[in-house]
Amino acid sequence: MKRNLFYLLPLLLTLLAACAKNSGTSVIISAPVGTFNGQFRLLTKNSTGKYDTLKDSIILKMTNAYHFAVTADTTVKHAGSHGTFAFDGYYIQFNDSTFKSGVPRTKNHLVGVYQYIYDGTNFKMLRASSSTSPDTIGRYDLVKTAN
Repeated sequence: MKRNLFYLLPLLLTLLAACAKNSGTSVIISAPVGTFNGQFRLLTKNSTGKYDTLKDSIILKMTNAYHFAVTADTTVKHAGSHGTFAFDGYYIQFNDSTFKSGVPRTKNHLVGVYQYIYDGTNFKMLRASSSTSPDTIGRYDLVKTAN
């Protein structure tokens, strides 16, 4: 009889663990949704090894339907644009409807994959050098101003 209980013990422990409430909490990644106001900076490494900085103020509007629009005075360094976005908590990807690949451009577009941090108010994005423009960094420092 003791031998049978010995063999049933692992089965009973497994069932008990399966039926117990899960005390672990799920992490909910909040979508960066709303109107964000702030600066875009383009840092470019010059011949001396130091970075030159170009700045432009932008407004970024992001919706629950995963659409975005860049507005404000986009005459300096950043283009006004719109499109869709997707995110996973570490990276955010923008698909700009106004961006044409292979066409020479004078302004930066919000397109491609960025690392980001969003705490519900502050929204910071960073895109490091790409093969087409080495030694450049695009950085967005934005603050939520409206839902």
